[in-house]
Amino acid sequence: MTTASTAHLGWRVRLMFAFGQIPEGVQSTAFGFFLLFFYNQVLGLSGAYASAAIVIAQAIDAVIDPIVGNWSDRTRGTWGRRHPFMYAAAIPFAVCFYLLFTPPPGLPQLELFLWLVVFSTLTRATQSFYSIPHTAMTAELSMEYHERTRLSALRSVFGSVGTLMVFLIGLQLYFRGTPEYPNGQLNPEAYPLFAATFAVVLVVGIWISALGTHSQIPYLPQATTQPSRFSVLQVLREAGQAFALRSFQVIVLTAVLWGMTMGMVSALSIYLGTLYFQFSLQLIGLSFPASVIGGFLGAALATPLARLVPEKKTLYIAGLVWYGLWNTGPIILSLLGLAPDPGDMSLFYLVMTANAVSAMGIGLLGVMQGSMIADITDEHEARHGSRNEGIYYAAASFAAKAIGGFGVIISGIVVDLAQIQRNATVETISAESLRTLAFAMGPGVLIMIALTVVVASAYQLTRDEHTRIRRAIDAVHQPT
Repeated sequence: MTTASTAHLGWRVRLMFAFGQIPEGVQSTAFGFFLLFFYNQVLGLSGAYASAAIVIAQAIDAVIDPIVGNWSDRTRGTWGRRHPFMYAAAIPFAVCFYLLFTPPPGLPQLELFLWLVVFSTLTRATQSFYSIPHTAMTAELSMEYHERTRLSALRSVFGSVGTLMVFLIGLQLYFRGTPEYPNGQLNPEAYPLFAATFAVVLVVGIWISALGTHSQIPYLPQATTQPSRFSVLQVLREAGQAFALRSFQVIVLTAVLWGMTMGMVSALSIYLGTLYFQFSLQLIGLSFPASVIGGFLGAALATPLARLVPEKKTLYIAGLVWYGLWNTGPIILSLLGLAPDPGDMSLFYLVMTANAVSAMGIGLLGVMQGSMIADITDEHEARHGSRNEGIYYAAASFAAKAIGGFGVIISGIVVDLAQIQRNATVETISAESLRTLAFAMGPGVLIMIALTVVVASAYQLTRDEHTRIRRAIDAVHQPT
C-alpha cells in the first residue's frame, strides 16, 4: 500500500530538492552548447560523425532510463526507493563527464568517434541513475496540484543556475581569448580544466540534494510490488501501461518534438552567434546568461500564473508560442534585411533581449511539463493501484532521448550542408553557408514549434479531472 506524503514541506526541503537540478543543468548545457563544437571545431571530428555519436549515446541511454525507473520504483530498503541511486551515481557521473572532455590527443577519426560514443553514453547513463529517481520525487514529495507546480518551478530555477554557472565560468574564465586563440573556445587546453571544475560541481550538487531530502524518506511512497528479480518483460509491461494513457502519449510526443527543436538550437547556437551574427565570444558570454535569467524568471512566474490560469496545458502552449516568436524574431528580421548589420552592438542588444524574453517561455513550459507528468502518475494509480513515478519520468525521457536526438543529427547535417569547415571564421565562411544556417535556426525552428503546439493542444487531463482522481485515491487509502 502506498504511503502518501502528508508532512508539511518546509522551504529547506524544497530548496534542497531543487538544488539537485544544478548538476542536470550543468550536464545539459555542457552537452548542448559545447560538446558538438568541441569535437567538431576543436578536435576535427566531422559534423555528421560527431552528431551521430551523440545520438547513438542518447539512444542507448534512452533504453537505460526505463530500466532505472523500474528498478528504482521496485527498490525496498532503509533509504527508500530513490536515495540509494542518488548517492551512488555521483562519483561515476562526474568521472565519466571529465573523461568525455579529455580524450587522448591525436586520435584518428574512428577512434575519436568511438571515444565520444563510449563516454557520452557512460555520462548519460550514470546521470540517469541520479536524475530519474531525483525527478520522480517531484510527484512524491507532495500530492497537491499547485505544490507540484512549485516544486517543478524550483527545479527549473536551480537548473537555470547550473546553466548560468557553465556559461559564466566557462566563457568568462576558461574560454577567454588568448593571442594564440582569439576565440578561446577553440583552445584545446581549456577543456580539461572546464571538465574538472564541473565534475566537482556534479558531485557536490547531487550529494547536497540527497542529504537535504534524506529526512523525507519515511514520508515518501514505498514500493507497492513484492521484491523480485529484474525482468525486462516487467519494464515493458509498466512502460506499456504508461503509454496506454492518452494524456501521457501527448506529453511524450510534445517532449519529443520539443527535444528535437532544442537539440538543434543548442548545438547550432554557437555557430549562429559567432559566424552569422558575428559576436565576439565575450559578447556571447553575456548573451547566454541573459537567456538563463529569462528562464529563471519564467520558472519563477509559473507558480503564480498556475493559480491564475486553471489549466496547465494552457500555460504549456503559451510557453511554446512565446519562445518560438521571440527566439526566431531577430533571425527572421535579419533574413528580411530589417535587422542591424552583423557585429553591430544594436544587433547584439536586440538578440540578447529576444533570447532573454524567449527563455521565459522555456522556463514556463519546463515547469508545466514536470507538473503534468506528476499528475499523470496519479491517473496511473487510480487505474492500476500502484505508484510508478520512476517509470513515468523514465518513459518520457526514453522517448525524448530516443527520437528527440534527431535534433542533434539535424544540426550536424546543417553544419555539413552549410559547408562550415573546422576552425571556420567570419572571413572564411561563405554567404550561402550563413543563409543555410539562418534558415535552419529561424523558419525551421518556428515550424517545429508550431507542430509541437498542435500536439500539445490534445492534452486532456484537466484540473477538475485531477481533483476527482485524487479524491478517489484518497478514499481508497483512508483507514476503515
